[in-house]
Amino acid sequence: MDTLIFGGLLATLVAMYRETSRMVVLGAWWAVLLAVTLLMAHHITGSLALTLSW
Repeated sequence: MDTLIFGGLLATLVAMYRETSRMVVLGAWWAVLLAVTLLMAHHITGSLALTLSW
């Protein structure tokens, strides 16, 4: 999970460094945010025996 998050942030940083359009950077940022939210929801409600719930 951490690898996907850091990979997405790195891709966003590379897009900013290459000075791509603002829409591409914002799109990448929102995609990373959505992925983090979905992964955290899966992690919290998954069967990891952490007894966590929403």
